[in-house]
Amino acid sequence: MSDLFIIGNGFDRAHGLKTSYYDFHQFLKDNCKNMPLVAVFMVYYGIFGRNFQQRLSKLKANSMAKSNLRLDTRRALKDGTYPVQICVGYGTNIYLATGIFLKPDEWDATAKQCIGKGARKINNVLQLLLMQVNNRILELREKGMWQKLTPPQLRQMLANMELDAPTVGVPTLGAMFKKVIDTKTGGTKMLFEQTLKKVNLYCGDADTVHFNDINKTWIIGFQNSMPRLCVNSRAMHLRNLRNVVNFAVDEGITQSYAFRNFHIPTEETAMRVLPIDKLRLMMGLQLSKVDSEYRDMFLLIIYLVGINMKDLANLTPADYFDGRIEYRRAKTGKLYSIKVEPEAAAIIERYKGKKHLLSPFDRYKSHTNYLTHLNEGLRKIGPIEVDANGKPKYTKNHLPIMKPIEKEITSYWGRYSWATYAADLDIPKDTISEALGHVHGSKITGVYIKFSRDKIDEANRKVIDYILGKANRPG
Repeated sequence: MSDLFIIGNGFDRAHGLKTSYYDFHQFLKDNCKNMPLVAVFMVYYGIFGRNFQQRLSKLKANSMAKSNLRLDTRRALKDGTYPVQICVGYGTNIYLATGIFLKPDEWDATAKQCIGKGARKINNVLQLLLMQVNNRILELREKGMWQKLTPPQLRQMLANMELDAPTVGVPTLGAMFKKVIDTKTGGTKMLFEQTLKKVNLYCGDADTVHFNDINKTWIIGFQNSMPRLCVNSRAMHLRNLRNVVNFAVDEGITQSYAFRNFHIPTEETAMRVLPIDKLRLMMGLQLSKVDSEYRDMFLLIIYLVGINMKDLANLTPADYFDGRIEYRRAKTGKLYSIKVEPEAAAIIERYKGKKHLLSPFDRYKSHTNYLTHLNEGLRKIGPIEVDANGKPKYTKNHLPIMKPIEKEITSYWGRYSWATYAADLDIPKDTISEALGHVHGSKITGVYIKFSRDKIDEANRKVIDYILGKANRPG
């Protein structure tokens, strides 16, 4: 292009000179017929910006999608006017509102412009809007987005000039969370549901958040929105969020990955174990029927070699035969065979279930519901408090007031406690590891060692005798 035309917006307009965009457009069409594409540049509005020549050449090379004006005469308003629209050809036509309404006798369908009184001002506005749309199309071409957008997405991008990426038809964070949750089961599913609740509290509604909205600042804000949680609890929710983002990336929903330069902080925690003296104290207490049940379930976890609560809940009467319990662990699918010692057999007999091996799990829809009650009950168990005269204290409901043995205990302490008691008895670490289903050596590269049932059975018997005071620690 050899000639650059620049028109102003002041003196000429005030004196009725024909210098509107439309007039200039007509001038170029009449006098510069060799130009395949007409572009108008106005400094005041800064439509093209600093790289005008470069952009203009790209406009010519790309031959932008056809966009023009039309009067939509399908449905009139009450005042007899119809909307003027910008029509963009994109395989199927896309129509954009201009906010201008005219009567049929005020519109020239051939020239695609307003006619009559006040037409000059209206046409100037329409031409400006048309140029803004054409410039947006150029930007989309430059970004390589033009052919990738669906018609609804393109319409959104043209209607909202500030959008960097379309959101129409793109799954939201909330939608992807629900997809991931549907793939989870049990406790893991519950934790992801809790994370989604935290996200909703932070952003208002995860269904309104798109993955392009999630950056490092957003993640830090989410992390800081949970000040009452410990470091590792916040880390758990952050990992769940990262899992959902990874899922979205794998599904091709987004290429934005804000976790790339974000470190999830954690802190080392001590293994929670109920000291042997506190366990023995618990065993000697006179408790109510309900509290006795909670204590028995905790003991059974230990007696069955630190069995996981979910696995205990999943046991059926068919899993208990020939003095052993055989099951596959829910977490790993590994087959376990545990010898049921007399102490464990007595508890199983006391709480014999129908659908489940144990009756407490017949009463609840999910083991997690029972687990909540179990943990709350364990934290209350302890000796009955007495007054100054040595008389037991009771609540207004005539329930004994107990001094908790351990206020933070959970059912999972049973698993760690079995391992600790076994270590106290100098049972080899490899045997303990195999009994609990852990890998040997390195956490990452450890190799399973084949053990006989006899070794684990022997270790479990030693642990139970130690608990009952029938065996002492070596040395």
